[in-house]
Amino acid sequence: MSEDFRVSVSKKKCFSQCKKQYEFNYLLKFPKKDREYHTFGKFCHKVLEVFHQKYQDGCTLPYNKVMGEAWKEAWIEFKEKMTPEMKKECWDLVNRYLKMVSVITPTNTNGMPANVIGVEKRFEIPVGDNIILNGAIDRIQLDDDGMIHVADYKTTKNKKYLKNDWFQLLTYAYVIFSEDPSIKKVRGSYILLRHDFEYITTEFTIKQIKEVKEQILAAVSQMQSETEFKPTPSALCSYCDYLEHCPAGKAKAFNQQVYGEVTY
Repeated sequence: MSEDFRVSVSKKKCFSQCKKQYEFNYLLKFPKKDREYHTFGKFCHKVLEVFHQKYQDGCTLPYNKVMGEAWKEAWIEFKEKMTPEMKKECWDLVNRYLKMVSVITPTNTNGMPANVIGVEKRFEIPVGDNIILNGAIDRIQLDDDGMIHVADYKTTKNKKYLKNDWFQLLTYAYVIFSEDPSIKKVRGSYILLRHDFEYITTEFTIKQIKEVKEQILAAVSQMQSETEFKPTPSALCSYCDYLEHCPAGKAKAFNQQVYGEVTY
């Protein structure tokens, strides 16, 4: 019996952006760099995950009390990697979130911005012979109109890169549809933590959702048949964890540093 091929949104995205990076990461398994923005994002995710999970588990304590507990739990896990600057920014984000959830409206009597029904929902779904789609959904909410709403927290400072890039959320919609084929639509949002928790939102039809499986299978077929793994130098090379192993990437990063955004 052949071993399962596991595919995720990030794995598919990595392959489409740069096959050489995919090879370094998923085949050769070179170690990734420990970057501050990764730690920052993971810490913020953890605080919000624990905060909402406690209320799903039946907690009735005030929001500020529960957020304090969530902060402490996340801090134990990440304190060795958090700088004072990161700690301050995360603290400010948490305080802004607390103020936001404390606002009570006619349609939101408990103050919560949405009925959060799932956090860090992990999934492993068979999509083909020995092919498993896996990952985790940051947040699932049930909106006032009854629509299921999948969301992913983002700590990016430049939100323009997220607009019209819906495949991650569309995949999460596919996960929801796989569990409940009776749904008619799924709403999806990127929640921008560094932009006052702004939502970038769209809605997915059943037709769009059903197409995810074929897109995943097509991507897996390309991954499994690839043999050359050529690099695709781009503006992202400067941030690549494997830059030191890639001559083409180093050349691109050098040109960017010396000549700006000019492409040669």
